[in-house]
Amino acid sequence: MTPENIAKAIQEVLREIDETPKPANEVLNAYTRARRYIGSKDRRAIQDGVWQTLRKRPWPEWLKKIIPETELQALHQEAPIILRCNGDKEKIQEELAIEGIETEPTKLSPIGLILKKRIPLTTCKAYLTGQVEVQDEGSQLVALATKIKAGDSVLDYCAGAGGKSLCFAQMMDNKGRIIAHDISKKSLDELKKRAERAGTNIIEITQKPTGTFNHVVVDAPCSGSGTWRRCPDAPFKLKPDTLKEVQKKQADILDKASQFVTKDGLLHYMTCSLIEAENQEQMCTFLKRHADFKLIHHTQWSPAKNGTDGFFLASFKRTKNTE
Repeated sequence: MTPENIAKAIQEVLREIDETPKPANEVLNAYTRARRYIGSKDRRAIQDGVWQTLRKRPWPEWLKKIIPETELQALHQEAPIILRCNGDKEKIQEELAIEGIETEPTKLSPIGLILKKRIPLTTCKAYLTGQVEVQDEGSQLVALATKIKAGDSVLDYCAGAGGKSLCFAQMMDNKGRIIAHDISKKSLDELKKRAERAGTNIIEITQKPTGTFNHVVVDAPCSGSGTWRRCPDAPFKLKPDTLKEVQKKQADILDKASQFVTKDGLLHYMTCSLIEAENQEQMCTFLKRHADFKLIHHTQWSPAKNGTDGFFLASFKRTKNTE
């Protein structure tokens, strides 16, 4: 393709991204699949041009008022690909190197590796045998901060495809019980496949949890603002009204999930957001609604401060049972 045709293709993809709610990567993949005559070099040029243009777009004014400028600047940068090691990290790093995959240890997470070069992992032996999973360092840190351990009973209330559940299973040394709940059967089916690949057998899948647990994890649906380095189109699709709807859903989910916490058990509320209304404000309003819980700690990780995706964690302890 000529430079002119590549530029035209970039504009076509950008226009479609703006006109559809679909994520940019889905639009890009559909565009190139429909034009199989485009060579790999030209596909890469189109992809790079789209991402670069999206990252240079000025932020919507309303987002500038609720996310610090330092974080917005960091969100314009490209995020690295991080692996979570399910086993001996040094040994896994050596095995990856044998396959020509170069990595370096993450700075904060003790179980993470950074890919030095973006490559597909689907044929990598370490991936196929469950020794590594793609999981951002911030996501690893927020899971580790729950201090879940072997023998615990855990309800992962918004499990999705199971990134956190799999990390918990590793933290528990495959000893204890994890109930993974989500409203999406498709996501839970994916979790089942990932658990089999990882070799863990303590994760049970359900859409109707019962009983009580000493750890209940709410990885709540949110704006996803902490992950916008990976989704540079997302900020322009989020609207203030949508954010308010998400906040209402978060509060409702927290209230429902809290019922499954045993006395002296912990409720962990987490988001991949940098917006206080989804994080600190939710934490404070939950405490006002639930006198039977007290705050143990809360932490925020962010691209600007930590070099990770943005994650928030608030852990509450149930001090008494409600009548």
